[in-house]
Amino acid sequence: MHRVRWLLTLGWLVLIASLFYDPITPAFTQPDNFASPFRINLEQCVKIRETCLPQEPYSMTVLIWWAMIVPAGIFILLVFGHEFWRRICPLSFLSQIPRALKIQRKRKIVNPTTQEVRYELVTIGENSWLGKNHLYVQFGLFFLGLGLRILFVNGDHKALGYFLIFTIVSAILIGYLYAGKSWCNYFCPMAPVQMIYTGPRSLLGSQAHTTPKPSVTQSMCRTIDSKTGKEVSACVGCKLPCIDIDAEKTYWQELRKPGRRLVQYGYLGMVIAFYFYYYLYSGNWDYYFTGAWTHERDLLSRVFDPGFYIQGQSIAIPKFIAVFITYFVLLSITLFWGLILEKLYRRYTVWRKKPASAEQAQHVVFTLFTAISFWTFFSYGARPSLNRLPSLLLLGFNALIVLVGAIWLYRTLSRTHAQYNRESMSTSLRKQLQQFPIDPTLLDGRSLDELTSNEVYTLAKVLLGVSQQVRLQTYTGVVQDLLEQRVTDPSQSFEFCKKLRQDLQIQDSDHFTAIQTIATSNPELLEAATPRSAVSEDTETLARTVAKKPTNRTIARSISPHKRRR
Repeated sequence: MHRVRWLLTLGWLVLIASLFYDPITPAFTQPDNFASPFRINLEQCVKIRETCLPQEPYSMTVLIWWAMIVPAGIFILLVFGHEFWRRICPLSFLSQIPRALKIQRKRKIVNPTTQEVRYELVTIGENSWLGKNHLYVQFGLFFLGLGLRILFVNGDHKALGYFLIFTIVSAILIGYLYAGKSWCNYFCPMAPVQMIYTGPRSLLGSQAHTTPKPSVTQSMCRTIDSKTGKEVSACVGCKLPCIDIDAEKTYWQELRKPGRRLVQYGYLGMVIAFYFYYYLYSGNWDYYFTGAWTHERDLLSRVFDPGFYIQGQSIAIPKFIAVFITYFVLLSITLFWGLILEKLYRRYTVWRKKPASAEQAQHVVFTLFTAISFWTFFSYGARPSLNRLPSLLLLGFNALIVLVGAIWLYRTLSRTHAQYNRESMSTSLRKQLQQFPIDPTLLDGRSLDELTSNEVYTLAKVLLGVSQQVRLQTYTGVVQDLLEQRVTDPSQSFEFCKKLRQDLQIQDSDHFTAIQTIATSNPELLEAATPRSAVSEDTETLARTVAKKPTNRTIARSISPHKRRR
């Protein structure tokens, strides 16, 4: 993968260089090159309002970037998912240069007791302002970048080149300032787009939560162990939960994060506004679909021109203001409808006497908006290049887009958080059920490993209903196994195992009895359940408390003071 990433990165750098000097692609646009589908038609009049744009050979590098590479990226996200994209993304790769060179910024820490000095990598805290509000920052950068694209980056080759170089330098700088994949997680404007199109899981993505732990999953930060020669985790806990480790866990836990609805619902408005503005500005669709905008001249000098041309009339609002007005209006409309649809869906489920939680309603509407965004994007996104293909190929591509979006929608729409939790616990439950002498004939000749996660969960509920002591022992074993596998950590285990306690008829107070049992036999799990740099204050307090042989009550206060019921 390092070789593949180097190859893709070098290809990207060559494309950037071609934005400044391109002696090759203009030959494909020559009017007498009848073998090329990109040749210009000197008799065609592509208008901006009442003026025909000059038709002359042009460099195709901007067209290649915006109408080929970017649409390919969106398709990859929905079909192959985050794990594939993060492995091939050149920008993610370049942001790790400071780590590879071992020149990342470190902070000095002095032990006040021993005066021992040590240095550790700097990470962005989950409780910091950026840790809580990074979605606003990333979506704001996306909003600004999409505006700059229409204003002058779109058709100005050098402007696009400088724009991409600035982005590369920014990624490398963030990689120097902060450890891990801080650029990808907290700053990259494409990260919200990636989050939208991946959803809880992509069409062909793997399911990290069902992978036996500990293991290196998906696109987790990794390195090679010098002793064994095998891949090992290089995670520094720059973000928890981390999409690189478990994409679906991140999806469910961040549904309520500040800015999440703005990103999901606002993105559809941005997609519509971006393409619709070409019509609002020029007064026709030819300006966009012919790709004339990829080689338009003097864009920077036109930012003060009238920004709208509607019904043959110019509206005296400068273009640099009109662009953002269009974005804001469409973004507000789709955000409003997203919130309304959540409420309507919940009312619908109540009417059907199958009430849905606020979380599930949000997930359903999110899924619908993602599918609509995908279909809307490909109705316009690659058309300046696709429309030059033979009709049969174009129809085939259209059918592919509709089919892929429909399959993703079908698989994702009914997904639930509870289903994810059952699948996450299935490995641990199977280990506990191995202790029971189960007759294979009762399982239709199948082994425990061949049962689905729902079947394992149901079987555990039935078998463990026999004895309270067995239920408590099994619950303790499941919690310990989840901590060992780092599926959850002590501070989150109370809430994570809530549904399991209900199904096994385990009291909330029994959770702290289980934690005390684990603390007695394996105290290291209470501190080692998460990377050291990401250990929460509650977890550290718990570890110190355990060392003093705590009671159930003190453990309860340490783990989840805001969730105590009694």
